[in-house]
Amino acid sequence: MTKAMPTIAMISSERYPHHDTNTQQVIKNLNGLYNIGMDVELIIPAQPNNFFNSKYDIHAEIAKYYNVSNKLKIKVLKTIPTSKLRLEKFFHSLVATIYAVIKKRYDIVYTRNKFSALIAFFLGKKLIFETYRRLGDESPIAMKWLGKSAKSNKFVGMVLHSNVAAASMLRAGFPKEKLLVLHNGVDNSDMLPILSKTQAREKLNLDSSSKYVVYTGNMQRNKCIESLVDIAAYLPDIKFLLVGGKPEDIARLTAYCEAKHVRNVLLVERQPINVVSQYLYAADALIIPPVSAPMEKFGRTVLPFKLFPYLAAGRPIVAPDQADMRELIRHQENGLLVTPDDAKQNAEDIRALFSDEKMQERLATNAAETSRSLTWEARAEKFKKWLLGVGD
Repeated sequence: MTKAMPTIAMISSERYPHHDTNTQQVIKNLNGLYNIGMDVELIIPAQPNNFFNSKYDIHAEIAKYYNVSNKLKIKVLKTIPTSKLRLEKFFHSLVATIYAVIKKRYDIVYTRNKFSALIAFFLGKKLIFETYRRLGDESPIAMKWLGKSAKSNKFVGMVLHSNVAAASMLRAGFPKEKLLVLHNGVDNSDMLPILSKTQAREKLNLDSSSKYVVYTGNMQRNKCIESLVDIAAYLPDIKFLLVGGKPEDIARLTAYCEAKHVRNVLLVERQPINVVSQYLYAADALIIPPVSAPMEKFGRTVLPFKLFPYLAAGRPIVAPDQADMRELIRHQENGLLVTPDDAKQNAEDIRALFSDEKMQERLATNAAETSRSLTWEARAEKFKKWLLGVGD
């Protein structure tokens, strides 16, 4: 007998569309689930521009911004408009969860919001919680208590973005069968058109003869982008192209470069998704800051979202040799894992990479091959099998 597919209320208190990476993860996840036929509705707070304006088409805006289908099920609740005060984090989480509980058509609440998760659980609604964080290590007492409660049938399970995060929940006492590791994915349509290095540089007006190490993504302090400037200081003949900063981040890093007398770092503000791919294709190598603090100190970066388009771009990747990276990057096969927190050694590793064309070719080819199984649809299929109880 075929098990019925549950209807899912996905609750998010974030602003949409918005440049924060977690909003992109939510929408790409929703799009993947939609593409394989799952019945999921995203419940989000209203933004100021659609709180009073009935003509504002949130579906069209989200589809355009994130490059996804405009047929995604999205419910906007007008509780309190989103703002920099982030009051909606509380009010929307509360109202949206109660709404999902009252509406009998939803079988499961699925959320990344801890407050929504707690409300749903205490109201007796079936719950799936998703996180990239190592909550078992960050909040061990609370997680040990929740680990005991997780044996309830109302707690369907937890989706985690890495084995590192799952291991922390196991240590907190969560049942192994209720932990599902799903690495994030890549939307191959974001990588179109596929460009050669030369074509990408022509589009971006970049020097065709220079060597470029490229970083794309957020540049706030907890990402430790200054480490890339430190590495660049040892490689004056290589250009470091850093893309994705807010104006205040660009100003901070510009000042840091000036203080260090580093002149081979190029800073570019945030770009649309389809332009980011051009920068990836223009690179000789792509880099994730080889430092330990983003994961070990701040806990905000575990298998960063940028890794997936990096792989799909088919360029050599330089990344810190840490447990999360080792889940997808195999040293000198599909990437180069380097010692964290050692700028001089990291620079030597990059110079060695650029002097070895065979290694560059091998890493690039294998990175692209790795990405083939890391689509959002493949992720959604794994989620579906697990949810229906027919997974491995």
